[in-house]
Amino acid sequence: MPTTYQERFGNHDDLIHAYANDNSPRVSEIQHLYDAIQRLKARRILNVPFEGNLVRLVATNEHVTFADFVVPSTLRRWNIHKTDFGLTGIRKNHFNAVISIAGIHHLTDDQQFEFISATRKALMVGGHLFMAEVTTGSPTSRFLDGFVGRYTPTGHVGNYLKPDFVRMVKLAGYQKIRRETVVHDWVFRDTEHLYAWMTTFFGISVPKTDLIAQVDDILGINKRSECLSVNWPLDFVSAQVERRPRRRPSPYREDKSGRSRRRANSSAPRTAPASYR
Repeated sequence: MPTTYQERFGNHDDLIHAYANDNSPRVSEIQHLYDAIQRLKARRILNVPFEGNLVRLVATNEHVTFADFVVPSTLRRWNIHKTDFGLTGIRKNHFNAVISIAGIHHLTDDQQFEFISATRKALMVGGHLFMAEVTTGSPTSRFLDGFVGRYTPTGHVGNYLKPDFVRMVKLAGYQKIRRETVVHDWVFRDTEHLYAWMTTFFGISVPKTDLIAQVDDILGINKRSECLSVNWPLDFVSAQVERRPRRRPSPYREDKSGRSRRRANSSAPRTAPASYR
């Protein structure tokens, strides 16, 4: 079982605050998603789970609705909608795009399927889901479970994207599904900046030398003349709400799981694939 969302964030709400504060080192994550949104000229965006400061860095012309499964009263100024994995209380058939960044790996298989299905219902016809999430067996998953999990009070066990995740998204009612691995650059001024930011963002207590060594060993640190960067691989998933009903639905047809690796610059009952049940 993964570390639940409530265990990770509800019992340690300083982590939610970290998403409201400076997240500029991660700007390439949101920029990659936002570039796609700009091409589509999407105006009404749902961000769930909450990525406040990161989204606000780029989405200056769009109307963004924030939602989360845990909402501390101290973040009232952000007007975050409290919801659940079925997105209860979120408007249906309303949004042009849904953004979700590394938030569903604290959900079980069934909860992930419930969430993806709910995002489809929140979108208008032709709307798009944009996700960036950790993949099973990736350096990112090893860093989170192996290192962060060791030094954070809540522990960290993630339920990361499986090879047949595309098939699950299709069963949830989406079409034109694309999945690829994107290696983002988390950018820091120096090791002091890296250490201060990561200990706050992940809620960990660890000596600086240990953190720097593990980040370099598991993820890789790239030293530049004026800054340094950390490799942060995530899988980018995009999908579209179908514009018209398919004449012959084929919910059990498998999608190929092959994907590239590059740097960032219906009413019928459905069930999740076996690996998501």
